This record gives sequence, C-alpha cells and structure tokens, in this order.
Amino acid sequence: MSIKFFALIATAAITLTACQKANTCTYNAESSELVCVEKSYKTVNTGNHIWMAENLARLDLTGTSHCYGDSARNCEIYGSLYPYETATKICPEGWTLPTQADFENADFNVLNVAKAGFRYYDGKSADMGASASFWTADNFDESRAVLVRVTDSVVYEHFNKSISASLRCIKK
Repeated sequence: MSIKFFALIATAAITLTACQKANTCTYNAESSELVCVEKSYKTVNTGNHIWMAENLARLDLTGTSHCYGDSARNCEIYGSLYPYETATKICPEGWTLPTQADFENADFNVLNVAKAGFRYYDGKSADMGASASFWTADNFDESRAVLVRVTDSVVYEHFNKSISASLRCIKK
C-alpha cells in the first residue's frame, strides 16, 4: 500500500476525531448549562425534558448552517438556521431534536424564544422579529417536515425540508 493511502486514512481519522469532539458537550445540571466548543447554552427543565433555552449556534462543516441575512452577527445573537437534514444530525451527542409532542408539552415562556425568522432554500431570509421557526423530529412526507412557528401564538405546519430554521435540542 502506498504512503498516500496511509496519509489519507490518517487524515480521515483525525478529521473524524475532531468532528466527534466538536459534537461532544458537557451538561452541568448545577448551573443549568450545556457547555460546547462553540459556546455555553442555558438550559431549562420543561415538559419532562431538559431543553436548550437558546437556539443552537453550531456551524455545520458541510456548509448547510446559515446566518439570517448572511450576517455572522445574527448567528451570534439568534443562533444558526439549518435545513431539515442537517437539523436531524447536528444536536450535541446525548441530545436530540424534539418532536411536535415535546414542543406541545413545553412551556414556551421559559424557552426564551427569539424571533429569528427563517431562510428560504434560495438564500432569502424572512420574518426576523416577526416569528420563530423550529424544526421538529417529525417527518410529514419525503419533502416536508413539521415546523413549529411562534408568533403571538404557536402553530405546527408542514414545511419544505430545504428551508433553514432554528433548532432547540433536548437531553435524551
């Protein structure tokens, strides 16, 4: 076998290890914080789950995480926006995407909902300050999944999986 082959295997192993470490966070129940590489997230206990009380702000290495209006400052303030496929994979290890039922049982007053809007598949952003949109773990069909939309009320809608929305993760 060639040296190039071994170099390729070594690079892949290092990359995989780095990604695994980047996905590993530590939950501190005493301070109600989830401490991750990118930041520390406040957490709350509601609806029989421990929830992130802030939107996930993790960058996806495949380039499928977005900032509202392509502004890094918006990611700092409101967290990142993710298409559905990325949303199903990006929660930290030991945490998962909540279902519609999980959202229905949660107290939105303690979740600190920021109206971060969403991003269309064509890159245009919409609804900042007007609504918050969160992916759930629930598929509707091959092209749509259940999205929680929070304005003055909370509604559950079927949206195309290619739009990018905010995420909250819950502890498994």
